Amino acid sequence: MSTAPTPPSSHQQPGPGSPTGPFPPPPPHPPRRGWFARQSESVRITIVGAVIAGVFSLGSAVLTAALTDKGDEPADAKASAQPSPTVTTGTPAPTTTAPEPPSRVSSDAPSSPPQESGEPGGSGESSADESAPPADQAYEVFYDKQTMSLGLPPGSDLGTIDFDAPGTHRYTDDEWAALEEKADSGSPVEADLTYRQSFYGILTLQNGRNAAQLQPTDPSEKAEDCARAARVGGFTEAKMHEWDLPAKTVFCVVTDKGNIARVVITGFIGGDSGTTGEPPTQIGLRVTLWKPRA
Repeated sequence: MSTAPTPPSSHQQPGPGSPTGPFPPPPPHPPRRGWFARQSESVRITIVGAVIAGVFSLGSAVLTAALTDKGDEPADAKASAQPSPTVTTGTPAPTTTAPEPPSRVSSDAPSSPPQESGEPGGSGESSADESAPPADQAYEVFYDKQTMSLGLPPGSDLGTIDFDAPGTHRYTDDEWAALEEKADSGSPVEADLTYRQSFYGILTLQNGRNAAQLQPTDPSEKAEDCARAARVGGFTEAKMHEWDLPAKTVFCVVTDKGNIARVVITGFIGGDSGTTGEPPTQIGLRVTLWKPRA
């Protein structure tokens, strides 16, 4: 019985002098290094520091927004993120932008259109009525360009003129003192102007009246203009011995009855303008009186 030969093996037999056993597997390839790993150690430290600073900046911005966004600050008040540190090396460092904190009202929202005066809620609805001056009162003539004369009595007596009546009167010092005493108890003196004291000739506006002295060049003869000037006032008394009220001087007077008198000095009688203590003994006047129209 014959024996069949052994078939040749498909595995390569080690040659002479070779170590017994199969060839060892090839060594593994080294791992691929990323962009960060390829950088030098100093660059990697700088990048890590920048990232850490950015994270702290972001946290600070979010914390600031949480503490300040309580509705008390203006709508456009937003916490700004601190800039990331600049990397001075040639490799750009990643930057982190902090998100803007939420705002309850956007500053870019269009504002409400201005409301016209007189509309509901407009600024002119209430302030206009409060700040506007009152309309001029309408007047009617009671008498027009009435000629009058205010005299200076001798001694302690005094002359008076009442534009509402109209009329003049002379009082002794005692009589006038009694009238003033009644005025303190609620009975007003009727006279608007008094003229007294022979040395100085004091022309006095009585209490409860208002008067303005106008220049002779003031042209207006309208009641409304005279009333406006009288309410401004300014005149209380004048010493006539100084002769500083020339003819054509105009007075606008609000009387105690609320009437408006336009009084023009037409001239003087007696006295001596060149001598001290010699005031005029009579002052000529031309008066127009208006009463408020009902």
